[in-house]
Amino acid sequence: MSGRIRTGEIKRTTGGWAIRYRDARGHRKQRGGFRTKGEAKLALDDELRKARLGPLYRPDVTLQQLVDAFLDQYQGAPASKSWLSHYLVKATDAFGDQAIGDLNALDVSRWRAKMPETMRHGAHRALRQVLASAVRWQWIERNVALDVKNPQHPKAEFVPFETWDEVDGVAAELGPFGPIAVFCVGTGVRPEEAFGADWSDVDLKAGVFTIRRAYAKGTLKTYAKTVRSRRRVPIRAKVIASLETVQHREGILFPAAEGGRIDINNWRSREWTPALKAAGVEHRRIYDMRHTFATWSLAAGMSIFTLARRMGTSVPVIDATYGHLAIDADGNDRELLDAYDESKGHVVGTEDGDEPDSNRPENDETAP
Repeated sequence: MSGRIRTGEIKRTTGGWAIRYRDARGHRKQRGGFRTKGEAKLALDDELRKARLGPLYRPDVTLQQLVDAFLDQYQGAPASKSWLSHYLVKATDAFGDQAIGDLNALDVSRWRAKMPETMRHGAHRALRQVLASAVRWQWIERNVALDVKNPQHPKAEFVPFETWDEVDGVAAELGPFGPIAVFCVGTGVRPEEAFGADWSDVDLKAGVFTIRRAYAKGTLKTYAKTVRSRRRVPIRAKVIASLETVQHREGILFPAAEGGRIDINNWRSREWTPALKAAGVEHRRIYDMRHTFATWSLAAGMSIFTLARRMGTSVPVIDATYGHLAIDADGNDRELLDAYDESKGHVVGTEDGDEPDSNRPENDETAP
């Protein structure tokens, strides 16, 4: 009794069951000693899978070994590699000694559920990425992490500053770093863009700040000319006045106290948080200065398209993130439309300048 399966074969023998197949190099192989036909079929399927993947098939490699190989060959940005290294620790802590061919979706799902909510998306995303490389390298046949959904956790609600008086209060407590608060709230730049700026990027006479680079995690990144992040931002009078109080206008725009560029984590703990507390202002994240600019700009009537260009992001992101906070935007829109109608001589309730007709039917269904 025998049965041919794909390119292999299962045969009944005197001692049980055996399989015959061709390996990845096309060599004819035979294995016996299987107690049941089902056991033989599982073994044959495994061998055929190896043959499909070729001689690079390495399902017995542990996840830790895979991660080490992945990071060793990674050629992305240093910040991206640091991000991956941080999140992959979560996966190797759980599955580091496990063969990548033995990973399954149920275990990945349980692992994801046990992590803090804020860590789940990043850790799962990193695991997906490293297993995707194993599939490309033909070490395994499929990426089981893709079988588990990876929704992002709800983002924490941000709190924009209410008024310039609040910002000025914090700026006063920041002392020599005060212009940073006014600058970030007044321009909407990312903190790392402010910390990466030089005085050569600022034209106080023309009232323009050109964003060319960003500084984060000890690395100064220069923006390419073609990317959205590299842009010119108008600087309002309040920001210009604040920058004019700075005595030394050369080199780094906002240097650290000891020289060099500001490390955002040190600045947060040493300057930002104490200044908020001293000013009696509700705690806010450093990025809330950027959020404040966006919220105030929408409330002032700036279009979403223009705001997206000023902030170096997309229109959908602006609309989804900030639109609902611009509580005065509806009123401003009405004022803009009413002003347009008035400038064109339009009269409310009329068409083409005709006087209102009290006998005109309200809709087509009542028209004769």
